[in-house]
Amino acid sequence: MKAITCKGKHAEICRAFADGRRDEAMSLIYGFFRSEENTDSYSVQLLTVIRELAEDGDSEEMYRMRIRMRSSGDKVLINLAQFVWAFETGGFHDAAEALADKCIAELPKLHRSMQDFADEEGLSPATEMAGMRIREAVRILRLYYETQSDEGAMDKCDTLTLDLSRVFLFMRENVMSADMMRAARCADRNGDGDTRDKLCRDVVNAYGAILDRPAGALSPDDRETLECVRDALETLAPSDERCAARLAEARDRFQDLR
Repeated sequence: MKAITCKGKHAEICRAFADGRRDEAMSLIYGFFRSEENTDSYSVQLLTVIRELAEDGDSEEMYRMRIRMRSSGDKVLINLAQFVWAFETGGFHDAAEALADKCIAELPKLHRSMQDFADEEGLSPATEMAGMRIREAVRILRLYYETQSDEGAMDKCDTLTLDLSRVFLFMRENVMSADMMRAARCADRNGDGDTRDKLCRDVVNAYGAILDRPAGALSPDDRETLECVRDALETLAPSDERCAARLAEARDRFQDLR
């Protein structure tokens, strides 16, 4: 797999597994169980899953685990995704597969729990950070499935990413436009031109106003949105004269994106 930077309180354990230092990783896990850092609501169950997978190749605790927003679902998911990377990189392939499949199976339920949380508690900087953790976790899972050439799972990641981002990250134009275009490309790969075109039109309608902003005022996030708008227009242009005209008018804006 491509290298990632592991973060969080269990990063050292991830790096040990990734380097093939299984005994050291297990020592760190048992040390955490005994430590005073063992105070959050999820680490014992999470590391029990990792320990069982590393020792037995399977995990009873994994089947009991539920990844939900009210149970620190964002932190659980990003940690599990990092362990998928660590297991696959370190040669623990069966453990990586089992853990990745568990994460993917839980994502639709996590999505529902995110929506329930947002409806009841509202949105805040904390939910935005949670959304970014979840989005990064799914990115790592997609990288894993890419190494396995599992196109079905990759497509599932692409469509679920958009669903998840719509809950906590819908105000971030660069995130939403990028995830909508990723889902559009997924639809295109699967021969669903109607869904592809709808998503592209949604990008243009929602974020096309960025074409009117002064080029010198664009932030890096704005440039990402601008690139997505360009890609959406290029996709629609062959069958939509208005999009083709808008694309031609904005050519100069896109030159420095190449």
